[in-house]
Amino acid sequence: MDLAALDTAVAESACKALVLVNPHNPTGRVHTRAELAEIGAIARRHDLLVISDEIHAELTYDSHRHIPFASLSPDAARRTVTLTSATKAFNLAAIRCGLTHYGPDRLLALRDAQPPDLYGAVSPLGVVATEAAWRDGDAWQRDLLSVLDRNRRRVHQVLSTRLPQVRQHIPEATYLAWFDTRPLGLTEPPVERVLKEGNVLLDGGSPFGPDADGFLRLNFATSHDVLEDILAGLVQALRPERI
Repeated sequence: MDLAALDTAVAESACKALVLVNPHNPTGRVHTRAELAEIGAIARRHDLLVISDEIHAELTYDSHRHIPFASLSPDAARRTVTLTSATKAFNLAAIRCGLTHYGPDRLLALRDAQPPDLYGAVSPLGVVATEAAWRDGDAWQRDLLSVLDRNRRRVHQVLSTRLPQVRQHIPEATYLAWFDTRPLGLTEPPVERVLKEGNVLLDGGSPFGPDADGFLRLNFATSHDVLEDILAGLVQALRPERI
């Protein structure tokens, strides 16, 4: 993370809020305490509201540690709105239940002053499912992380050995692999190439900004057999002799 560039960009703009995604989607980075502390210093220096999306926090792998941004200091707590949910770590996206923790009292007061139907409401099923996941799901989640850990290493191994020109890294969190196909010199978008030649549909990088053109995002939260099919199709489409 280029923190100096972030500081300069904030200083040169009328920015009032910073959206922090940690763990990061799509890169899988888990920011260190030192990085978060510097972001906190930037937020304090420019009096920024920090909106911290921490929905992938429970999908952090061993040797890395997720640190809630609001836990850094009293100042960070006062200026942070934290967003989280059980939906990613426990495969509960269909219940559409998320949580918002308001650090700034003024924002909580503004929210409470609005009609409740402005924001909508979660369903009773969503509340019960979220409580059950966080109360009783530890053993299940440990097993899940074991599978995801194996899968992320398998993706890295296949890309490193079969497609060494593709730039990639092992994600520190999430179930998403993020890799750069630009060194291959493709003459068509990689999403189209992989779908046409490998019969696999991945997410392209373009929705994440112009700097991400040429990247692909792979969701490896699946079974061993399905993952092997995905990787075989990816190699089939991107191996150098086919380009």
